[in-house]
Amino acid sequence: MMQYDCMHKPKQQLQRLAVIILGLNLLIACTIQPARIPSGSIPIAASPGIFEDEHVDEVINDLSEDHALDDSSLHYYELLDMITRLAVAAGSNPDDWRVYLFDAPDIVDVRAIQGNTIFVWSGIFDAVDSQDEFAGLLACEIAHGLARHTDPVEFNLGSELLFGVTDITASIGIMLLTQGVVAVSGVGMTRWLYVEAADLDELDRVYDEQQIEEMAEIALLILASSDYAPEGLLHFWRRAESDPELRARLQRLSRNLSPGERVAVLEAAMAVLQAGHNETSTLAVSRIP
Repeated sequence: MMQYDCMHKPKQQLQRLAVIILGLNLLIACTIQPARIPSGSIPIAASPGIFEDEHVDEVINDLSEDHALDDSSLHYYELLDMITRLAVAAGSNPDDWRVYLFDAPDIVDVRAIQGNTIFVWSGIFDAVDSQDEFAGLLACEIAHGLARHTDPVEFNLGSELLFGVTDITASIGIMLLTQGVVAVSGVGMTRWLYVEAADLDELDRVYDEQQIEEMAEIALLILASSDYAPEGLLHFWRRAESDPELRARLQRLSRNLSPGERVAVLEAAMAVLQAGHNETSTLAVSRIP
């Protein structure tokens, strides 16, 4: 019994230490916040690099395991035309943007990832009432890409150090608890766990308040410079706010904001942008019933 206690005590201590360190990580780990984008401006798009191209290919391969890529339907060509028009309106080279359509009628979603890449799930076509609404949703994701909200998260030095300590502690703890049967090289393990738990993964990214506000202003500016009405985006989320069935279908697209909250953000962005325009501005808020 004495021998068991002597062996068991260090294991308990290591477990407690791992829990404490991981808890500290979750409490103080934070990303490095970029400077706020000036109101009323559209950022310049950066051309994707080789590393980003390779990463996008990996993500596409993973997503294609669940849903087939559609690159020949009328919906796909409509999507290409919209992205081209919006990229031009944003002052970007359309060739710097890529869009992929997944045949998934049950999924209503649009996502942007690093490398100026937009993913669209085909359920979106049944959820929108007009091209203006659809273009508005695409403009939001283009805006996130232009503002570099889709870039990989960066942590401050203190957080990175704690992640490293937690990796080492977890690796030793697992080895001791399994008596050497399982050996885990924990480099980057807790960092990855934190990114997943905090919804910072690129396909599940939850944007913060500043990023949402920046996106709304940029998206409206893009739409105002295009052939699409900025009011279409507001109309879409107002419909979702008043229609429980549609709101339920849009849970994945809404992410962490309700339709009502998105309406409020867009109305505030329109008010800010309208203040910089005269009464004939295309950004004037119309009264949509």
